[in-house]
Amino acid sequence: MALGVNYESAVGGGDFLPVVKYNAKAGRWSRVDRDNGSSEEIDITRNFKAVFDFENIEVGHISFVAGQAPDFSMVPFGDRVPPPPTSNHKTGVRLLIKLSPDCGGDVRELASVAKAFLGGIDRLHDDYEAGAKANAGKLPVVVMSDTLPITSEGKGQKSTNYAPVFTIEKWVARPADLVASPRGPSTAKAEAPARATPPSTGSTRASAPFSNDDDDFG
Repeated sequence: MALGVNYESAVGGGDFLPVVKYNAKAGRWSRVDRDNGSSEEIDITRNFKAVFDFENIEVGHISFVAGQAPDFSMVPFGDRVPPPPTSNHKTGVRLLIKLSPDCGGDVRELASVAKAFLGGIDRLHDDYEAGAKANAGKLPVVVMSDTLPITSEGKGQKSTNYAPVFTIEKWVARPADLVASPRGPSTAKAEAPARATPPSTGSTRASAPFSNDDDDFG
């Protein structure tokens, strides 16, 4: 596990950025567009392509609770990950991606705690690390070439999620607008530890210099 995230078992507010989402239950991508206070999800699965900013990927814990803004407790990849601040926080990743012109062409935040997604992004990160030395100063252009069904059983029920199968199509210079910036810390208050009962028996990571070359990576 190159990213050090345990996606086989369950493991701050920040500046607002438009988001892109991967639905592991359906194996589909969508961008979330906001207009006059309302949100609309636009499916971009068919032509999904993006530059992934793996130089500044974060790992840690995220709380996604219905009706509440997501809460992030993240550190740059390579730093020590602290314990989750609450029981609602699950292991996750967060990074910026720049969508291809066919998908909208803007910079979006991608974050997830879905185990199927984490497995796919972990394998993609392995491919990134394998090619990074030969492509110094560049970032990968990524497409989803397939999905892999993952079936699990529990409480008498069976469910299927879809892990993305990513492919690095090529490498390009960092787009000028794909710039990492400091993100706010977690806003969640740490839960108080459970009271013991007697037994019954006995840093901001700097981004690489960016270039205007290859901005249109489609």
